[in-house]
Amino acid sequence: MSRLGIDFGTTSIKCALVTETTTNPHSVFHSKQVHDADVISSDGKHEQSVPVMISALRKALKGLAQRSKEDLLHVETVSICCQMHGIMFWNDVEDTSNLITWQDQRCSQEFLTEIRGHSVSDDLHTGYGNATLAWLARNSPQFLERYRCCGTIADYFIYVLCGLQESVISDHNAQSWGYFDEKSGNWDYGAVKTAGIGVKLPRILKSGNIVGSVEDENFVIAKGAQVFVPIGDLQASVYSVLGGKSGRVFNYGTASQIVMTTECCDLGSLPKSVRRALYTHDHNLITAASLNGGNSVEVVVKLFSSLSTETKLDYETLMEMAYDKKNTKLRVCPVFFGERHATKTFGSFSNVTHDNLTVGDISAAVFRGIVENLSDMMSGVDIEGDVLYAVGIAERPVLQYFVKEILGDFTLFEKEVTAAYGAILFDLGNKTSL
Repeated sequence: MSRLGIDFGTTSIKCALVTETTTNPHSVFHSKQVHDADVISSDGKHEQSVPVMISALRKALKGLAQRSKEDLLHVETVSICCQMHGIMFWNDVEDTSNLITWQDQRCSQEFLTEIRGHSVSDDLHTGYGNATLAWLARNSPQFLERYRCCGTIADYFIYVLCGLQESVISDHNAQSWGYFDEKSGNWDYGAVKTAGIGVKLPRILKSGNIVGSVEDENFVIAKGAQVFVPIGDLQASVYSVLGGKSGRVFNYGTASQIVMTTECCDLGSLPKSVRRALYTHDHNLITAASLNGGNSVEVVVKLFSSLSTETKLDYETLMEMAYDKKNTKLRVCPVFFGERHATKTFGSFSNVTHDNLTVGDISAAVFRGIVENLSDMMSGVDIEGDVLYAVGIAERPVLQYFVKEILGDFTLFEKEVTAAYGAILFDLGNKTSL
């Protein structure tokens, strides 16, 4: 018996195939396929090609099949997670729109302020599914009229995989779209209507629910395998580290986050820089989810590479140079991509001297700034007591240095952490019945 996990990420598709023991699953194989699916990344819009992402998934599954086809053909359950907030549209398997991702910036602050006022929650930002829907309803209604279903990229995939007749979405991803009424576990339909959204939204299921079984045999997945409703990649990633335990996680990737678990209860007011996300049936997550992380470092790599055609600067070399300058007095606030809670604040340099505008100084200051920014976002939240796990920095000594200096002692999580694997663990630990 085996179980399959799939993660539809912003830059790649990751798969995990595990076998089950009498107590816990253990990993067998991992597969990753970079998809390079960006098709629009200008004028504030960020969209990705759905066929390109599905093609990358097929290649990732083919990679698993080449190594362990027998296990893949005997998969009992399929667990899926995806990049949160994004939205796409479809009529059938072939007739789809692009995926409008979480990085999309088409909604102005004036527009967001207007449509936030309709909701029971003000947790609505550009790149969120229902913010994008409201924008399209106002600016491109003819586009919406072309399609009958909408959902995340993972919701579209299970629609195809299971031969569903409607779109469904987990409460994790519904909350990430905005206009979600947590008390009822359903959409805030009053706000949806007032915002001018006339399309049919996906049916919401609690995470851990089975939505159907595999019908499409074109993905080399066992026909009849049970398929769980896709969850958020944030929840899957955290679960891969903490399981059912409480704790805190510092995660460094394309963006970066500090996440902590908390029991489901009235937490009172929280800083605007953090959000509360659904997690398990008895715990929530408090998250400082920065839009800046490895993407900010990549800005620096591109900057210095563009200044000299003779010097080829890669990520690893930059980290080494940064470590050598880890005590630099230069400070960089590397929010080059802005933040949801501070939309008019962007990057800045300070303490600049005649001798610290070097590659090493600037790089070190950017790494420090990423951690400091997250620490600032979490200020005002009681984070004492729980163990801090650091993910994504096992081979990044410069980040380890700053995490310890700014956030305190931590446990380095060196196991291979993938949201695909975490999705399997989550569904096994939180399986519910319809």
